[in-house]
Amino acid sequence: MRVVKALVAFMGILIVVGIGLVVYGLSLDKNNPDAVTETGEPTATPSVPVAGTTSVAQQESLGVFGDITIDLGDDERLVGYSIDGTQATLHIEGRHGEGTRLVIVSLAEKKVLGRIILDQGAQ
Repeated sequence: MRVVKALVAFMGILIVVGIGLVVYGLSLDKNNPDAVTETGEPTATPSVPVAGTTSVAQQESLGVFGDITIDLGDDERLVGYSIDGTQATLHIEGRHGEGTRLVIVSLAEKKVLGRIILDQGAQ
């Protein structure tokens, strides 16, 4: 019975010490803010890694670029898109999934770089 009481007391001490360490760690985090937030400058974090870069500072910033026209047929619709640096990939498909294609657009040069036609009948 003494052994059980000693184990319970030891575990109680471990719980109190653990909670104290958590409180101490949280207080350190609040007292030492990041240097980036102190400057007040916004930070840009890409949603996906950019090939060939190791930091956000190396990425090319994209200013106001105006309008880019992409021709869509009457029965076509934009299903999705993704932006990677200065390029955008548009996923366009027809009414019943036919005529599916990917259009790669350069936002910096304001032009279509190419198209990838997805042909389901060729498989």
